[in-house]
Amino acid sequence: MYKILHSDKLKLVVIKHFGSYVGAEAISAAKDFIADARFTKKHVVLQDMRLVTSMTLYDTDRAFAQQAAKKLEPLEGLKIALLRRADNPINKIHDARRLLIRQETPHPNHLLTTSLKVAAGWLGLDERDLSIFIQQNFDTQE
Repeated sequence: MYKILHSDKLKLVVIKHFGSYVGAEAISAAKDFIADARFTKKHVVLQDMRLVTSMTLYDTDRAFAQQAAKKLEPLEGLKIALLRRADNPINKIHDARRLLIRQETPHPNHLLTTSLKVAAGWLGLDERDLSIFIQQNFDTQE
């Protein structure tokens, strides 16, 4: 599951993944925020995976990667930080998914980190502002 948070003030899109990460969830989320009129090429993106509890390699063959590459073309050139917990058991599965997609669509402006401070700094944001924005706008009960 995921929720997309927008901040025009911070020029930020946060994709907050939580619970079970299902199929092509990141691609679905990317398509959703690309289609949103608030999104511009001036935005930076934080993909927050810290609350993901399960993930599989289902739907991650070469055809999936090629399809993903086409759908993610509008993101070329954007700064994207991927934030996850160091101790999350899904990390190995996620690394395998990322490797497959990266073979089809290399993304030089993509940071993988376990630190909100590092992610915020890399995206050009204040860590406190980013943390407050996420806390105020994310509720898994919605």
